Amino acid sequence: MLSEELLDLAAKITELKAEGQTIEVKAANGGCPKRLYDTLSSFSNQDGGGVIVFGMDESKAFMPVGVYDVQDLQKKVTEQCNQMIPPVRA
Repeated sequence: MLSEELLDLAAKITELKAEGQTIEVKAANGGCPKRLYDTLSSFSNQDGGGVIVFGMDESKAFMPVGVYDVQDLQKKVTEQCNQMIPPVRA
């Protein structure tokens, strides 16, 4: 996703004050979101997947709240995605 597409999406979420079937916001300013695995699992079972926007808080009218540590969040998201991959059987 391009930066301008992300900005447009964030503006649309803030304006509508709503997520969508394929759009989920996660605050992530106080650490890795607790129910991230559920969202990843849900999106992995949809045609076309979905988009998770980190750094917006639904409980604060979808306003930006930032992300605690981008690199650590990326690492934790990757770890959770890797847990979802079934082991390869020989």
